[in-house]
Amino acid sequence: MIDKFRRRKSPGLFFQLVLFSTLLLPAFPSMAQTGGSPAADVAQLNLGLQGYSIGKKLTRAQKKTAGENPVPKAYAGTYKFVDQDLVVVVEKKTDTVLAMYKRIPRADKKQLKAMVADLMDRFGLPTAMAHEKIVYWAYNRHGAVSEDDFERAKKNKQIPGLGIIATVKLNSEIAITPDKGKDQGNNKASRSSAVQQPETGTVYFIVTSDPLVKAFLANQ
Repeated sequence: MIDKFRRRKSPGLFFQLVLFSTLLLPAFPSMAQTGGSPAADVAQLNLGLQGYSIGKKLTRAQKKTAGENPVPKAYAGTYKFVDQDLVVVVEKKTDTVLAMYKRIPRADKKQLKAMVADLMDRFGLPTAMAHEKIVYWAYNRHGAVSEDDFERAKKNKQIPGLGIIATVKLNSEIAITPDKGKDQGNNKASRSSAVQQPETGTVYFIVTSDPLVKAFLANQ
């Protein structure tokens, strides 16, 4: 189903915030700064997987899982744990979920397509796609931001007006779009580029909130 997305040039709208040790936390720039509690605003979205939602506190059962399955080298003021293959990052003071991610090293096309399909089943159609290797689902206080609304805001230079407070991001080292047919190989450069495309690579997705993370960092 990913073939519904048209090829796009990079919108140049993304930045990377280095956080949680080696984990990169990419998101949309100029995300909304709300007047209320970032955790409360994000929590009401119920955004996450496997019963975990960013902005919400762990339940007693989830804290038990965290204690039994810790992940080392957490960022200062946080702890990490794994539930099946999902890594959850939690603020130590409040047990509030800050982020969650899944990473598959040396993933092949089949695994990539399965991850994309699963995320689309969970979160619906994406908000934006970049470089044929990055897919974003963006959310404001009212819910998911549609592709049309995002494109319109980008065209009118009104991205901050969307009030984005949370994102789901999929990043792949191999192209997400389908392989081009052999009959499209008249252009030698295109054929050369296609040959150079890796068959496997690291694939990961992350669910996070820029305002939530910034509020956490401000309190450190």
